[in-house]
Amino acid sequence: MRLRVLQLSDLHFDAPLTAGGLGLDEETARRREQERREAFARAIDLVHREDLDGVLLPGDLFDDELVRSDTLRFVGETLARIAPKPVFIAPGNHDPYGGASPYRAREKGGSHEFSWPDNVHIFAHEDFRTVDWPGKDVKVTACGVAANRPSEERRLREPIERPPAAISILLFHGSRDDGAFLQANKSTYPFSEEELRRQGFTWTALGHYHGHQVVHWADGAPAGAYSGCLIGGGLDETGEKGALIVELGDGAPRVRFVPLDRRKVVVVEADLSGCGHSGAARERIERALADAGATDVDLVALKLSGRRVAGLDLDFLGEYGKRFFHFRCDLSRLTVDIDLDRYPRLEEARTTEERLVARLRERIESGDAAETDTARRALLYALDALRRGRLDTRYEA
Repeated sequence: MRLRVLQLSDLHFDAPLTAGGLGLDEETARRREQERREAFARAIDLVHREDLDGVLLPGDLFDDELVRSDTLRFVGETLARIAPKPVFIAPGNHDPYGGASPYRAREKGGSHEFSWPDNVHIFAHEDFRTVDWPGKDVKVTACGVAANRPSEERRLREPIERPPAAISILLFHGSRDDGAFLQANKSTYPFSEEELRRQGFTWTALGHYHGHQVVHWADGAPAGAYSGCLIGGGLDETGEKGALIVELGDGAPRVRFVPLDRRKVVVVEADLSGCGHSGAARERIERALADAGATDVDLVALKLSGRRVAGLDLDFLGEYGKRFFHFRCDLSRLTVDIDLDRYPRLEEARTTEERLVARLRERIESGDAAETDTARRALLYALDALRRGRLDTRYEA
């Protein structure tokens, strides 16, 4: 037999998009929240367009208890559009089934005036349980996460009971901790590739990490995958974002990534060492933007580094805010390039500029890294004030 499914996770509906290091303003964050809804709707529409059999959603559909009733109704109505095709949800650490969870029914203490559509099955329990895929010789096994707190419990260490079926699917929200993939201090039911393989399921739909990654059998065939998050909202969510179409049965699983976010988070690094004027700096930044594939619809984080020549004018950086959908520039690694040997010591200083440099030179040469950086920045501000009659606030991150 053959089964074709949509897999997506880590949508984090109603998460505060002003976090994540991109520095989105409230208006841009609201627009991205609407774009998250649009991407979700496009994903679910794939079920009809691609004639898929249903949806696997291994966690973090929502973001803790921040989810609004309006969002719940939107999600519910969107999933109901594909009924009777089933949707299987395994709650993750950011949308746990405990507490004031949107997965709790009203009669069981749920806080939302909302009912899930009949085609949605939620694994709101800690133990692994198995349900039938309606009308097919397919079994789906999963557990949920009860609360948003780190857990070192290795739930895939011991064998999970797997009823016989032509196709067996495991939904699991957890941290793969081999292959240098673990997020520090964010462990949720950690597992290794070998532990997952030993379970022997036809396919494992994984949630928790926001980057797309496939886990393989020993022979190289796909055994499971993280689809990654649906849209990029932070500096650690670069590249294309979307969902997976997974085909099971008749040989090894086949996995296709479908981009659904019309924008990308692009982190661009440029070293300005040796740029003696603004034109040279602009040229180097433009080259870095082109190499990174940044387009005007993207969310761009520019990280500048190297030694900045005193007086180098970077006012043109403000133009990028109009060019890209969102632009943020980090100058924290850009140090002041001041040739102190060109200036005399205090006892020989004659001009205001020479005396200023001599006074701050003692702090720059103090040997303390923080003191040195602060003194260099203070000197650069002062030199700008003397030479140009104004301060360049872009020396700060």
